[in-house]
Amino acid sequence: MGFHEPPRGGRGATAGAINRGFAAALLLMAAVACGRSELDGSETFDDGGAGGKAGGSSTSGRGGNGVAGNGVAGFGVGGNGVAGFGVGGNGVAGSGVGGNGVGGGGSAENCNNGIDDDHDGNIDCADPDCGDFTCAPSAPNGGWVGPLAIWQGSGSPPSCANASGFPLEVANANAGIKGSASCPSCSCDAPQGVACQVGAAQLYRDSTCAGASGTLTIAQGNCTAFVSLSYDPASVRWGSAPPGGGACVPKTTGSASFPPVAWDTQMRACGDPTPNKGGCAAGTCVPRQQAPFGQAMCVYQRGDLPCPVGAYSVKSVYYTGADDARGCSACGCSSPTGTTCTGTMKLYTDQNCSVDETTLTNVLECSPLAPDPTPPSPPYMSLRSVVYTGTASSTGSCLVQPSVQTGAAIPTDPVTLCCTP
Repeated sequence: MGFHEPPRGGRGATAGAINRGFAAALLLMAAVACGRSELDGSETFDDGGAGGKAGGSSTSGRGGNGVAGNGVAGFGVGGNGVAGFGVGGNGVAGSGVGGNGVGGGGSAENCNNGIDDDHDGNIDCADPDCGDFTCAPSAPNGGWVGPLAIWQGSGSPPSCANASGFPLEVANANAGIKGSASCPSCSCDAPQGVACQVGAAQLYRDSTCAGASGTLTIAQGNCTAFVSLSYDPASVRWGSAPPGGGACVPKTTGSASFPPVAWDTQMRACGDPTPNKGGCAAGTCVPRQQAPFGQAMCVYQRGDLPCPVGAYSVKSVYYTGADDARGCSACGCSSPTGTTCTGTMKLYTDQNCSVDETTLTNVLECSPLAPDPTPPSPPYMSLRSVVYTGTASSTGSCLVQPSVQTGAAIPTDPVTLCCTP
C-alpha cells in the first residue's frame, strides 16, 4: 500500500495524522488476531497530539472503546469482538462516537410489539412501564366482536380517535326511546236531538195529591183515553218527563304533532386496537381506554342475545332503529246529562181531550180534577183522557272525551353489548 504526499499548503499535517491513526488501528487489529477477542472497556489509545477517544462502554456487556487519532477516522473494537467505528479527533468529524457491542445497551419499552425492548424480563402488558395498556379477554366465538372501548351517555358521542388505540367506529346504538305526541284539544257543543218522548201522570183520590196514587204513562203528542176501576180521580200531579237520546258534537282545536323520536342514552363502540398478546396470561394487550370512554372492555353482536359464558357477562341492549306507530284518537263526548223536558200535560173528563180541561205546565205540579160528569158503566168508575206535549230544554252538557296518543315508537334492530364487570 502506498501513500502519496499531498501538495504543500495545508495537507502535510493531515497526512501525518492519517498515518498515525492507521498505525494505531493496525495495532488493535493485530491484538485481535493474536487471540484477544475483546478489549477492556477502560482502555484507550492515544496517538499523536490532541487525539480524540472513542465513545463509552455499553450498558449491557463489555463494549469496547473506539480509538480515534487526529486523523479523519479511528477504528474502535466493539463488545463481543465486533468492531465499532468511532469518529473523533481534530480531523474532519467531531467528537468520537463509541460503538456498543452486539447485545449492548437497552432502549425504551414498546408496549405493543411482543418484545422485551428494555430487557427487564417483562414484555408489553407485563412491563411496569406499560401502565397505559391492559389485558383484555379475547372475543368469544360465535360472532362476538371485540374487544371494544365503549362510550355511553347523552348528547353527541365522542370520536373514536379519542379512545387512544381504538380508532375504528364499530357501532352506534341507542336506549330509552322517547316518542311522545301532541294531540289536539277537544270540547263539546250543547246537546242536540234530545227527545221528550213520554210523560207520567199520578192520579189521587184526594184533591190535594195526597195519599195513594196510580201512575199513568203517556206518549208525547197523542190524546190518550183511560178508565179507572176503583175510583174517580180527584187530583193529578205531573210526575215526570224524562228526556231521552241526544248527543253533543265534539269540536277539535289544533292538530296532532309528533316530534322526532329521541333517546335517553346513546352508545358508541370503538374497536380495532393493534392486536398483540404480549404480557397477558390470556387475552390481548390493548391500550387502556381514556375518558370519556369507560374502563370496562366489551364485545357486541346484533340481536337481543344472552351474553357468552366467561369474562363478558354484563349485558346491555341497545337499538339502531325505531318503528314509529304514534297517532291521536278522535275527540269525543259522553251522553248528555242535565237535560230536562218542559211543556204541558192536560187532562179532560171525556175520552177525546175536549171537555173540562185541566192543564199542568211544570213537572211535579199538582192540580184538582173536575168530577167525571159521565161516568162509564160499572165496573169502571171513570172515563177520562190526557195529552202530553213535551219540549227539551237548552240545559245540559256532555263530558269531553279528549284526544289521546295511540300507538308508540317501538325500538327495533337490537344490539347486545356484553362487558366485563
